[in-house]
Amino acid sequence: MGLPSTRRHLIELLHINKLTYEQVAKYSGIDVERIKAIKKGQEATDEEKIKLKTVAWSLSDLRSKDTGETMD
Repeated sequence: MGLPSTRRHLIELLHINKLTYEQVAKYSGIDVERIKAIKKGQEATDEEKIKLKTVAWSLSDLRSKDTGETMD
C-alpha cells in the first residue's frame, strides 16, 4: 500500500525540493500547523489537496526544465 497522493506531494516538497514547512505554507496558502498535521497523517481537505498538488507540480516542472529530472 502506497502513500496517499497528498502526502506524497508534501514529502516531495519537503525532501526533494528541500523546502521548509514555512515555505510550503507560503507557496500553498495553507497554515503551517495544518501542513504538519497532514504530514503526520491527517486527511487533507479537497482544497488543501489541490493547493499542495499545484505547488508540487509547478516546482517539479521547474526542476525538470533545469535538470532534466521528472516526477515519477
